Amino acid sequence: MSSNIVAVYDSLRFGFSDHEMIVDSQPIGKGWLTGFRMFNLGQYPGVVKTYEENQRVRVEWYKVSDSTLEALDRMKEYDPNSPDDSLFVRVRVYSPYGKGSMYIYNQSLQQSMPVEGGDWERTLARTTRREIPVV
Repeated sequence: MSSNIVAVYDSLRFGFSDHEMIVDSQPIGKGWLTGFRMFNLGQYPGVVKTYEENQRVRVEWYKVSDSTLEALDRMKEYDPNSPDDSLFVRVRVYSPYGKGSMYIYNQSLQQSMPVEGGDWERTLARTTRREIPVV
C-alpha cells in the first residue's frame, strides 16, 4: 500500500462533516499554503492558484492510501482522464513533508466571494455565530 500526501482545506478537515472519509488516514501536520486563494461556493469552499505570495489557505496534511485518494477523487468529481470536465482537479503542491497534492476548483468563480484569511473554519465560525439578544 502506497501513501499519498494530501492537503485538505474544507469539510475534510478534522471536526467537519466529511472528515470520516479520511479518519483512518495519518494526520501529519497543519499549515498554510501560499499562492492560493479560497472562495465561498455556498456549501463548501473552492481554492484556486494565484501565484501571489500574499494569498494563502489554511490546510491540514494527511497521508492517505491509494483507495482513499480514489474516493477523494470521486467526492471532488475529479476525473484524471477528463480534467477539463472535472469540478475539481488534483494538483501537485509542496509541503514540509514532501510532494503532495490538493484539489483546486476547476469551474467559473463568477458568483463566488473570496474567503478573507483563507481559513474555512474561521469563516464558518463567523457566519454561524449567533448574536446574544439584549433584554
